[in-house]
Amino acid sequence: MNAMLMSVMERTHEIGIMKAIGATNSNIILLFLTEAGMISLVGGILGCILGIITATLVSIGVSFYIGMDMPAIITPEVAIGSLAVAILVGVISGLYPARRAAKMSPVEAVRYG
Repeated sequence: MNAMLMSVMERTHEIGIMKAIGATNSNIILLFLTEAGMISLVGGILGCILGIITATLVSIGVSFYIGMDMPAIITPEVAIGSLAVAILVGVISGLYPARRAAKMSPVEAVRYG
């Protein structure tokens, strides 16, 4: 949420210009929610990749030290579910900054920048 709030603050002038040329509040909200979703998607993909690597390394380590075969089982359902949760949390976290951006007055926003 903090990154999205900073994004709104840094782009106050741009938001004012968009609203001045006719962007609706829903356009502004959609813009920021899409950004939050994309950031969450990238984070979720990286998290899944690092999780698979870590699980594999732990499995190899356990097999080596204990001598017991303990495979890392990561199903596609778990990976897809993790991505879905990451995107959902990101979009929900982006709601407050998106609404804050949409509520800005065009005149105040342009003057601020």
